[in-house]
Amino acid sequence: MARFYAPNKKHSLTTYFPVALLVLVLGVFVMFSGSFSKANLAHEKEILQKAINRSVTQCYALEGNYPASLSYLEEHYGLTYNEDHFFVDYQYIGGNLRPDITIIERE
Repeated sequence: MARFYAPNKKHSLTTYFPVALLVLVLGVFVMFSGSFSKANLAHEKEILQKAINRSVTQCYALEGNYPASLSYLEEHYGLTYNEDHFFVDYQYIGGNLRPDITIIERE
């Protein structure tokens, strides 16, 4: 029965090192993934701001009036954005005055 006997191995550093390294790498990944998503959301907000400003300016240049609503830009100028991530407050002031546009990130 000695052939089935496994000698008593002591667990050394080489046994636990790959597991510890994997846990460390996963921890670093989880820690930085949150900051990447925040940076991505900020970049997305900046792109949305530029797209709205470009559409408003294009509408004024082509039609001679600023758009009366955000839905007008969506219908006629192809503006799209993720409404789950952003709330756009579009305040129409008048045909010859640039509208007040505020973009708020939703949580």
